[in-house]
Amino acid sequence: MKYGNKTNKLINILLKKNVKICAAESITGGRFAFEIIKNENASKIFDYGLVTYSDDSKSNILGLKDKINKTNVVSTEMSKYMVKEVTKFSNHKKVLAVSCTGQAGPTVLNANFPIGTVFIGVSYKARIFSFKKCFNQKNRLSIINSTVKEMINSCLDIIEA
Repeated sequence: MKYGNKTNKLINILLKKNVKICAAESITGGRFAFEIIKNENASKIFDYGLVTYSDDSKSNILGLKDKINKTNVVSTEMSKYMVKEVTKFSNHKKVLAVSCTGQAGPTVLNANFPIGTVFIGVSYKARIFSFKKCFNQKNRLSIINSTVKEMINSCLDIIEA
């Protein structure tokens, strides 16, 4: 089967495998969810998306208050915590979950990493992955768009493995 783009390829693989996708987005503010749902058949695979942009929302919605106090929100650990917690809202047996956290600037949230550093978490079949990406763009929107592309790529890498 020929796919129009990577997002459609992901949707078609999820359809074929009868897998639902859910997301916990921070840096992308819902843009990943939009990238999925703007496509045909999205309603058959997209379960839900949560935008947990602030520390308060990560605490209140995902229950990560203790984790936020122990680790930086821009970190491998946070991407893993977020993706683990977001799956708890799904009633489906086969779920691919994705999360993202990072810094698009101008404010630096983690002094250990430059602006453009993001962490993408993916959970599938009881395994949790985290991918660190560094985008050299200095424009917030470019960093956000690059993050969404990498979220799609990361999901494809895991679901196709």
